[in-house]
Amino acid sequence: MNGGNAMTGMISKTDSSGAAISAKTLERGRKSIAGGDSSTMRVLPYHIPLVADRGEGCRLWDVDGNEYIDLNMAYGPLLLGHRPKQVIEAVYRQISEQGSQLGFPTEVTIRVAEKLKMLFPSIELLRFANSGTEACASAIRLARTYTGRRKLIMFEGHYHGWSEAVFTKYHAPLDMLPECGYGPAIPGTSGMTDALDDVITVQWNDLDALERCLGEHGADAAAVIMEPISGNAGLIMPREGYLQSVREMIHDRGGLLIFDEVITGMRVSPGGAQEHYMVSPDISVVSKAMGGGYPVGSFGASAEIMSCITDGPLFHGGVFSGNAIVMSAAEAVLDTVLADKENIYAHLHAVADQLAGGIREIYTRLNIPAHVNHLGPLLAGLITKEEVEGLYNYRDVRRHCDFERYIQFQHHMQRAGVYFHPNEFEPMFLSTAHTSADIDEVLEKWEDGARQCLVR
Repeated sequence: MNGGNAMTGMISKTDSSGAAISAKTLERGRKSIAGGDSSTMRVLPYHIPLVADRGEGCRLWDVDGNEYIDLNMAYGPLLLGHRPKQVIEAVYRQISEQGSQLGFPTEVTIRVAEKLKMLFPSIELLRFANSGTEACASAIRLARTYTGRRKLIMFEGHYHGWSEAVFTKYHAPLDMLPECGYGPAIPGTSGMTDALDDVITVQWNDLDALERCLGEHGADAAAVIMEPISGNAGLIMPREGYLQSVREMIHDRGGLLIFDEVITGMRVSPGGAQEHYMVSPDISVVSKAMGGGYPVGSFGASAEIMSCITDGPLFHGGVFSGNAIVMSAAEAVLDTVLADKENIYAHLHAVADQLAGGIREIYTRLNIPAHVNHLGPLLAGLITKEEVEGLYNYRDVRRHCDFERYIQFQHHMQRAGVYFHPNEFEPMFLSTAHTSADIDEVLEKWEDGARQCLVR
């Protein structure tokens, strides 16, 4: 979620036309909120100013009155679209009839855990947190406690939140990455301690690099943690058999496999990437789509591993963890999915296939070098500097993708009424609210934008 120095595009006053109220509102915000917003990813210097006013279904309106078809879906949580009726009703009922934050165990939290387990059979027991960052940090502590080991193996381009345990410079310049394919983690920001001293990062989708890393560090490795689909480096799918091989390799050394399914959980399939690829991790992290737009995270594992919390020395807590409002929203999402998951995911895959296929056809016909990657309602249209055979890891994306042209194209699309993030590392997300007609509208504008911005 940080493009490093791959992108340098800045917004001029001319570029901000049509966004005058948003620009003025952000200027006001910068007098009270550092940078104008509480997430840097929403106010990067190459963003056209956009202050959101409201959302409905797959549409978003800003304070300037501009309407967009939203292909960002709040970075993934809005599986059912903006303001789904069933989520609104469940949250309203919880607040008005039972309370927002009770400070005690609640039955709704138990029901949500039971229903989440129905989608993720690898989980026997779980705990709730307030975000993916919190859940990943707790999952790592769990692995270290269970194994009695300290070292953690991560992958280049993978993002597991901004906690001290895992916040690496995951979009590092290529010249900072080791030639051998693995090396010490690079801190992701200033102000960090030596927590990353026990973290090694490896080139993803490269079993040879992982084997070399495990040969040196495997005896001390508590776990390998990964996004089973690399969703923060341009959306890269695992090579055939890669996930299963990683599982076997870390198990052979006595360590655990953690799947960070913050992005993929309940999105690429009801049970996430682990269901799609039929590879069960030891610890699962599920977050975004589960909450329907409310802040939630979860981590779970076998009863034996989770006994580190129930019977052992590992503490996990949080005043707002599993709070009733968020749980009521999550239950509404889970009930919707469990009641009709075949039709829901058939629709999600159909509109995603339509969009990905349409983009691919446009780029092919116009001779625009690109790779269009997608699995269900998670997709990316990666514009490259030249034709390349494949993009298999972060280094490939960093080396071959044309970040500046992607920004220019995104600016055109935003002005045309289609929003996706201007950082080429960020994927696009669809929802049940997107229709075939919406995708047709997007593709019409996509071709016009491609002709104006991408044809050489």
